[in-house]
Amino acid sequence: MPRNPAGVAPGALVVARAWKYDASPHWVVPGFYLGSDEYGHWVHQPAGSLVARPGTAHLAASDALCLFPSHGLWIATLYDDPNEDFDLYIDLADRIGWQEMKRGAWEVNSIDLDLDVIRSRSRGTFLDDEDEFEQHRLSMGYPEALQQLIRAESATLLDAVRADQAPFSRGHRERWLQAAQKPPAAG
Repeated sequence: MPRNPAGVAPGALVVARAWKYDASPHWVVPGFYLGSDEYGHWVHQPAGSLVARPGTAHLAASDALCLFPSHGLWIATLYDDPNEDFDLYIDLADRIGWQEMKRGAWEVNSIDLDLDVIRSRSRGTFLDDEDEFEQHRLSMGYPEALQQLIRAESATLLDAVRADQAPFSRGHRERWLQAAQKPPAAG
């Protein structure tokens, strides 16, 4: 599957599917394509969207933007609710790829590799789920080279988030938040 989709239209349904390294299903989250910039492809996930994984599901409490980067081993979710604790949640991921579905919809698949870079209003910026990464690298057999890449990527992301660099800064996401508030063009 290609890393960057060709021909996806603004307003198109995008279903994000994350899998674990052993091919077991993880999260499924729908959204609507907003567009792309130098950092990647932006998707709006409206409040009330179904967020599901095996064994649990809920409706999203607030709007979010999801950034599928043009390169890198991560997927970022940026929240737009000052009443929510998380401002930014970056999943370290591999094999991010887009495929076209029926009727103009798209699917983005990825392999979730446990580690998360989080910016929390109550706890600051931190690396989460290191224990899960340690368990899964052994039980699922993460290759050594992949482990090193994920650790290096998480350190780079921590530095970028702490420095409030684009695309993780509030200033950068404003354009995409505004685009998410516009009604889709009539087709």
